[in-house]
Amino acid sequence: MDGSPARRPGDPERVGPYRIEARLGEGGMGAVYLGRAADGTAVAVKVVRPDLAGHPAFLARFRDEARNARRVASFCTAQVLDHGTDGPTAYLATEFIEGPSLQQQLDADGPLTAGTLHGVAVGVATALVAIHAAGLVHRDLKPGNVLLSRSGPRVIDFGIARALDEAASLTRTGQLLGTPGFLAPEQVSGGEITPATDVFAWGCLVAVSASGHNPFGTGPVHVMAARALHAEPDLSALAEPLAGLVRAALDKDPARRPTARALLLDLVGADAPGPAAEAAARAVPPTLVAPPEQRRTEPVPEPVPGIVPDTAPIGTGPVATLPPVPEPVPGPDYAPPARRRGRSRALLAGGAAAVAAALTAVAVVVLWPDGKPAAGPAAFPRDPLLVRIDTAPGWPKQCHGDIGRYTPGTAAPVVLVGGPTCDVLPQWSPDRRRIAFTRSLGRTVEAWVANADGSGARLVTDALPGLVRVAWSPDGKRIAYPVRTGGVRQFEVRAVDGGDPARITSDDADKDDPTWSRQGRLAFWSKTGDGVPRVYTMDPDSPGSAFQQVTRDDVPAGDPAWSPDGKSLAYTRGKSPHGQIWVTTASGGNPHRVTTGDVNESDPWWSPDGRWLVYVRGPFTDPVVHAIRPDGTGDRVLTPAGTVIAHPNW
Repeated sequence: MDGSPARRPGDPERVGPYRIEARLGEGGMGAVYLGRAADGTAVAVKVVRPDLAGHPAFLARFRDEARNARRVASFCTAQVLDHGTDGPTAYLATEFIEGPSLQQQLDADGPLTAGTLHGVAVGVATALVAIHAAGLVHRDLKPGNVLLSRSGPRVIDFGIARALDEAASLTRTGQLLGTPGFLAPEQVSGGEITPATDVFAWGCLVAVSASGHNPFGTGPVHVMAARALHAEPDLSALAEPLAGLVRAALDKDPARRPTARALLLDLVGADAPGPAAEAAARAVPPTLVAPPEQRRTEPVPEPVPGIVPDTAPIGTGPVATLPPVPEPVPGPDYAPPARRRGRSRALLAGGAAAVAAALTAVAVVVLWPDGKPAAGPAAFPRDPLLVRIDTAPGWPKQCHGDIGRYTPGTAAPVVLVGGPTCDVLPQWSPDRRRIAFTRSLGRTVEAWVANADGSGARLVTDALPGLVRVAWSPDGKRIAYPVRTGGVRQFEVRAVDGGDPARITSDDADKDDPTWSRQGRLAFWSKTGDGVPRVYTMDPDSPGSAFQQVTRDDVPAGDPAWSPDGKSLAYTRGKSPHGQIWVTTASGGNPHRVTTGDVNESDPWWSPDGRWLVYVRGPFTDPVVHAIRPDGTGDRVLTPAGTVIAHPNW
């Protein structure tokens, strides 16, 4: 990284687990550093200003927005990798993007050529599609917040904007927050901030990229604000049809602006309704708009129940509804390293490849005029998950877990079993009428069962060797669990309604994570042989029967989970913090990786229909629940904002 700016006097040597190599710049949130993770990976570490780091409201919103940023597809932004505190310092670590900012490119070489301009317009619109699909609004889109990477434009610095506003609202009044020249009229007038606000900024950004100057000129803040409200933009540097799209994006009325998706479709020449048609479609009677509880609020790269393609004829079919969006906020600036300046515009070549992904990565909830959901393929299940709810930080050193039920798309989980005890690892019974979970009482760890609503909780056994998972039998009458005998973890089976336990293993290797298929096989991990944890299966109704080996390489494997049809197993492959979710056949054939992250993936479980997997990604202290198809498509975040949930069981 020759030419990188060095650390300045007073810059930290380390922030959290990251070694700091250079200061990249400063923004509204604080300083941005080039850091190195323990494995040598380059990361951008954003360190919060001291005055903000000591602000409780900021830190609470900062944590929420760091989680929210993970909702956005990583191909169009800088992926959030980690966030936390290091003494008095709060920080956010993101993927380090090689390439200049769009602002640096304009400063170095002037206006973009026609082909490069179109690539930027497409790439930034693609990013907005993904951001808006995640229920977010950027609020400060500008050339300084667009990085020109090898894979196309990456839009950055949308994840912590609300945190800055939270702090600012308590210390300042009457202050216009944002970047003059990119503020939409509704931002100037104090109106509602929606995805249309970002579309306006997109229009300004494209116009600046074409001419080198803002379409509303230059001047003091109040002059620029007045022009956004009343003046017509200068689009003389733009050729048709791009000029028409920018003109529509800069409409003073946000209701008449095209959506980001409509812009993208027109930019790539797709056979779909254009901006004017989509704007007309939004002007629908209130009775045709889905109520809040039916709106999709999590990012859904695949269609969900009640979905039809966005290409349905406007005016004759269902009506699209937008996800709710948060309140307006400013966004911080970002200053990438000066050494990136002047990199070839060929870095944008990868942008087109991302468009196809974006066009299939967004779905909108629709209702037919009779108010009933429209039918559509590839339904995302809405079956509720059982989850561990962390009521206070500290996991895994300290446990403050309740058992809850969470339905994807809702605002928060419902507590089923709460209190001062440590309750974790919930499991649905096969008929979903009861739950089992693990409870820690200091040195004693117990298995409990309860009704599906959390009532009628009662003890099954107090012999568990730690915070371990239990498994229901196919008929829902028994549970399997590990116990420690002679220093080795063995499996027992016990009737949940009483009776003596039956030991079903007696070998000399530790084992754990039992899961019982509907067809009667028990899967688990065991250190049989050379001490490497691998996934095995056995017949639990034949105590002492031989194990069938499923995973065969030398990489540790655990957390097995049966598909509903008993033909496949999902599992975690690799040691923490580099676990990955894999799927294989029940006999170990065709093992393949499902997920693409690299930050501590674990705890996979199948949806009741077997078409999706739920899993957890991220550090143990701040897990994020995801869902993904077994073929690796459709990855999305399920964790609701402001909540820490884990141990999902679908």
